[in-house]
Amino acid sequence: MDTHRLKYFLRVAEEGSISQAAKVLGIAQPALSRQVQLLEEDLGVALFRRTRRGVEITEAGERLRSATAAPLRQLELAVQHVGSPLARLERGIRLGIPESAAGVLAAPLIGGLQTVFPRVNLSVAVGSTDVLVEAMLKGAVDVALINPVPDDRVFYRGLLSEELVVMGGPHTDLDPSREVAFAEFVEMPLVIPRSPTGIGHALENAALRTKVTIQYHTATDSLQVTKSLIEAGLAYAALPLSACVREVDDDRIRYAPLSGPALTQHLGVAATAQLDLPREFTAKVGETLRGETSRLIESGRWPARLLTREPWDPNTA
Repeated sequence: MDTHRLKYFLRVAEEGSISQAAKVLGIAQPALSRQVQLLEEDLGVALFRRTRRGVEITEAGERLRSATAAPLRQLELAVQHVGSPLARLERGIRLGIPESAAGVLAAPLIGGLQTVFPRVNLSVAVGSTDVLVEAMLKGAVDVALINPVPDDRVFYRGLLSEELVVMGGPHTDLDPSREVAFAEFVEMPLVIPRSPTGIGHALENAALRTKVTIQYHTATDSLQVTKSLIEAGLAYAALPLSACVREVDDDRIRYAPLSGPALTQHLGVAATAQLDLPREFTAKVGETLRGETSRLIESGRWPARLLTREPWDPNTA
């Protein structure tokens, strides 16, 4: 099958409009429409439904997108970097990812890095910002995605922000269309992070601004423990939607937006001055992390907002 047609299909799916996709791809709209039509004829299924506002992907189209997006991206990366000296680099890299982002980011990021650095061994640590910063300072982690920290030993560049929502069990009345006021949220039986950074910091600041006291039943830095308590109906929590996508899709967890005030979590790429990796290597790691994150956000799989499209380089952070 022509991979160009798959690329065109994915772009139309992302844009939700053939005319907008044609502009992005730099080709004529009739030509793009014809390529999509030929792909549908090859597969024997309709991939899009035409609407007044553009196109809407069908169930068959969604299955094709899920099955081809990541492999096609890996193929593009492989072709792009097959002749690069970085592809011949042999060494290890130790990554740090926050637990709340591991479910959405780990697989595409590792896939992208394996394609760019096929001879590099990857080691991935998952934990809170406090744990990952300590690991970086000890030399156990090279590059990490963390919350902002007031530590001048860490080079940090903001990458994304994502809103926190109220998470509750499957039998709660939480609804994505009905906001929950922060004052109402703090009266719920809560499970909160033990760590004072990230979500814990956002909760503390919101409590100070609204002059309320957060009452909680349990404090833990384990996302798995938090989600288990939520699913069992024992607690509510403020989490990014990306941390519970599967549970929400399976109706094991329900959610609603937070308001008065809204809460956000910021994540960025970080390393320390002691990082002992070649400059070109670290820059490419940062570029790959930023690129995979950008694609996840643009595709809607990570409900977040990208803060910068500039490549990350610890030597200039």
